[in-house]
Amino acid sequence: MRAKVAEHATLFYENGAVVWDDYLHHRQFAISETAELLCRKFSTFTEVDDLLAPLGEEDRAVLRRVLDELVEAGVLIVEGSPEHDAERALLDAWSTWGASARHFHFASRTLGDAEYQAADEHDAALEVKLGEQPPPPPFRALGGDAVALPVLPDRPSWGESAVLDVLLARRTTREFGSDGVSLEQVGELLAVLGGPSPVRPRIGRTGTVFKTSPSGGGRHPVELYAHVRSVDGLDAGWYHYDGLRHVLEPLGPAWTPEQIAEAAGDQEWVGEAPLVLAYTAVLERTRWRYDTSRAYRVVQMDVGHLSQTAYLVATAMGLGVGFTAALRDELVERALGCDAYHEAVLGMTVVGPLRQ
Repeated sequence: MRAKVAEHATLFYENGAVVWDDYLHHRQFAISETAELLCRKFSTFTEVDDLLAPLGEEDRAVLRRVLDELVEAGVLIVEGSPEHDAERALLDAWSTWGASARHFHFASRTLGDAEYQAADEHDAALEVKLGEQPPPPPFRALGGDAVALPVLPDRPSWGESAVLDVLLARRTTREFGSDGVSLEQVGELLAVLGGPSPVRPRIGRTGTVFKTSPSGGGRHPVELYAHVRSVDGLDAGWYHYDGLRHVLEPLGPAWTPEQIAEAAGDQEWVGEAPLVLAYTAVLERTRWRYDTSRAYRVVQMDVGHLSQTAYLVATAMGLGVGFTAALRDELVERALGCDAYHEAVLGMTVVGPLRQ
């Protein structure tokens, strides 16, 4: 019998134990030190009898039992078995994206027996949680000086555009005109993206907010930042957008076009734009309500919803707009002062006048 360690799992240490994390089947269990050492001998398909042959009869019997237990537990896969065929199919489909992508996808994939709470059960659990752990605030204010932005008119002229016309006109723009963006355009765009809806401005007891873009559980974890290069009435630099007060809070000096391009995966068109919006996710907002790994997928969906809203509003305004997620996260984190353990960089929307 030839066997090897399964490749749909990882090992980690917890409370002094070695834990086998089978992310494909959502199983975790501790394995013994002997089992861990044996696994190292089976990084590739290895003949069990050849490995045990040099040992004495008693040791062979003991280790054979351990190996049989590892095969039974799915830690080891026997060559030519149905499990081997299934793993080959998995690796054929996912090998180019690497082990980390496999782990993320399948660890957050729900199985057929996944349990979901009914709405009333979930609400009752949140009521209990409210008394023990208050929800994180849905808006962030850094304090200090801030720049007040023009408010969103009740009926902005660009809002008269037909929805279908805007959808059909939407394009990703990578070349911009030489003019800047007006402060009114920045204020109206940010109000639509990150402010509470004027239709339902109230913040719920659990920190839920109603905005123009959907968000899982109304948590709206996405935080908005702006890099200004050429906006009338605004100094160049990095800003944080406080959606509740509708102000921009200065963060730091402007980056050169080369610095912005470097942070955006060496995309020069990003560095040339007069306005770049950076999106991060305050993970605790979503985690407070949904404490399962599945919720991390929802956070990624949220920025998709929000960036599409940015596309449509900017298009209706007659501006050029594009989105990119090809970022060097660490560089963006430094500019924004993000703690990567609690606030994840997600992407950038790039805005500027259309090139004539």
